[in-house]
Amino acid sequence: MSKFFKELWTRLKNAGEPIGVVFIILGVLALATQFILVRLNLQIGIDLLGVFLGLFSVGLGFIAIGMSAKLDKHVLKVLDRFEPQSDKVEPAKVQTITPRPVEVKTGVGKLTVEVGKPRPEKGSKEAAQKRLDEDTKKVGYVRGEVYQLKDGGWGIAWGGKYPL
Repeated sequence: MSKFFKELWTRLKNAGEPIGVVFIILGVLALATQFILVRLNLQIGIDLLGVFLGLFSVGLGFIAIGMSAKLDKHVLKVLDRFEPQSDKVEPAKVQTITPRPVEVKTGVGKLTVEVGKPRPEKGSKEAAQKRLDEDTKKVGYVRGEVYQLKDGGWGIAWGGKYPL
């Protein structure tokens, strides 16, 4: 049964923003209905105001969940030299993804991922260090550290005590 709920939660997270917009629209319609009924001097109390506030809050919640899920999917695209076979991303209390200093000044920064770029022999400490050095040179600060895998190879632990 828990697998069902996990799949349901994943679907809700991925569709969070559109669901949230629908709830907000329904809330605004409830509020507009109350204004019309008050204008017609019908005694309905504040029931529809509560409905509006509830729907609006649920809508904002779903939008926040959807935006969070979208960010989780795209955080690895920021790491140009990430190799899923050997690297890992360590969660930290706060992950910040900052653009390069030049992009901040010009305001035209784009997140790019280079695919298919030739790399040194995979698994060696030198190859992992070279990828980390290239990334450090590109972004202007260190975003990870080299670590040894269980099979004896080497990879990069992104994040952790380093900001992404």
